[in-house]
Amino acid sequence: MYFNKIISTDVLVIGSGGAGLCAAISARKEGADVLVVSKGRPGRSNNTAVSGGVFAVVTGSKNTGDSNELHIRDTLAAGRYINRLDMVQTMVEGALEQTENLLHYGVWLQKKGEDYWVIHVPGHSVPRHLFSKNSFGTDFTIPLAKYARDKNIRFLSGVFVERLLRGKNGKIAGALVIDKNKNQLIIVRTKAVVLASGGAGRIFSRNNNAPGTTGDGYCLAFRLGVPLIDMEFVQFYPTLLYEPSLPNSLVAYEVFIFRGGAKLFNSKGEDIALRHNLVDPASLTRDALAIAMVTEIREGRDVNGGVWLDLSFIPPKKLELYQRFVHKSLKGRLRFIVSPGVHHFMGGLSVNNKGETEIDGLFSAGEVNGGMHGANRLGGNALTEAWVYGNLTGILAAQYSKESKSPVIEEDFEPIENEIKLDFEQKGELPLQKILQEIKDLMWEKAGVIRTEELLRELIRDIDNIKKRLNECRVENLKDFVQKSEIKNMLLIGEIIARSAIKRKESRGSHFRLDFPREGGDGWIKNISVKPCDYAME
Repeated sequence: MYFNKIISTDVLVIGSGGAGLCAAISARKEGADVLVVSKGRPGRSNNTAVSGGVFAVVTGSKNTGDSNELHIRDTLAAGRYINRLDMVQTMVEGALEQTENLLHYGVWLQKKGEDYWVIHVPGHSVPRHLFSKNSFGTDFTIPLAKYARDKNIRFLSGVFVERLLRGKNGKIAGALVIDKNKNQLIIVRTKAVVLASGGAGRIFSRNNNAPGTTGDGYCLAFRLGVPLIDMEFVQFYPTLLYEPSLPNSLVAYEVFIFRGGAKLFNSKGEDIALRHNLVDPASLTRDALAIAMVTEIREGRDVNGGVWLDLSFIPPKKLELYQRFVHKSLKGRLRFIVSPGVHHFMGGLSVNNKGETEIDGLFSAGEVNGGMHGANRLGGNALTEAWVYGNLTGILAAQYSKESKSPVIEEDFEPIENEIKLDFEQKGELPLQKILQEIKDLMWEKAGVIRTEELLRELIRDIDNIKKRLNECRVENLKDFVQKSEIKNMLLIGEIIARSAIKRKESRGSHFRLDFPREGGDGWIKNISVKPCDYAME
């Protein structure tokens, strides 16, 4: 086993979703040599690509009555006022400029005449959402990836970043990358890193996240000493498809329920929104609706683990238009089963309002950051954050690289090689896939929509037990080693979620404690921060 490839670049971008691609493009514009590494195919295998293709921006159109101040106010209200105000201001104030950039990069946005076609999404006071050509996330990511390639940005896909490497004075100097398909260990030397690797939705059994979202970016930075904040806040999208043999794809409740008039029913035929006093359209936020639905499921009024979404209340002309948002195998059906599932992580790395971490040369953008959304993210703000912070961190990383000398990596690679060899020498019989599924099921059952301290403490004990059993797993090649590394990341993030959720003894936004069912006082308007020194990481 040896490191058989060394690559040098000015700026290394980890992740090829919306934030990563915008960071790469803006860094390249500043004259930097840029390398983008990702687990999946650039432009296709990321959370931006699987999104609904809408984002929030104050366009300046007079007929909406919108303003930056109102967008900021809505975002803070949804986040229950623990958002970092300076980050929200940066996002809102930079959104319109990045919208124009998207058009320049080849993205096509829906328009009515000369003006943008603006739609209304629950939780926002006024219409402020633009949407792409087909209302798919790939309408953004494919043109962005093409534009990046046309600008001679290099891509290395199908790889796993095992760790970040530091140089003298603790500055970022590179990364250890594993190409499991080519059986290569790669050292990337770089002056600056932009982390844009997304969240950790795949650590829960019910989710609509892209494959590979196992919290790697959180762990890469956390293990270098960057704190994580707000990790108790995981957004559960209320209406994911929950039909047998079909993927947990997103069924846009903003379209079907908020705009169309569809209804949710429990197994007794009772209207769930009415039962939980969610009759005001403005109250149909993701957190409130998900909690109502899971309450019905937990109390035995479920339909095979979910609830009914009934489309028969939608006017025929609208229903015909909305059919493109339904899984192809369900077209023509007026009723199917949905259930909440993980959609987004509000928590993440502690950064300033420029996306800078406390480590020189390490920047981060998109879902990997914490602080922006507080206790609950408003629909459409995720992509807005990706465009604005991707652009900003790319510029800053390029500028930082210009002022930095070529990095000298201080790491001793022999222990890393020995660690990999040791895993290969273990003759365990436990399949890694079995451990993986066990973690996902435990996270959903004990740290899902409705939580209690008892369940969360059980989860921590379960995680400790799984850590001990990892040595019983079979590791035969680099693919297995990567999967084991992902499992370690999942366990770390799962424990941090549980500990943060225990510490917040109240319910706020997406964090619902059955043993503390009400929002606490002003003393809880704070961010819970977790540092590596707080407890053993492995």
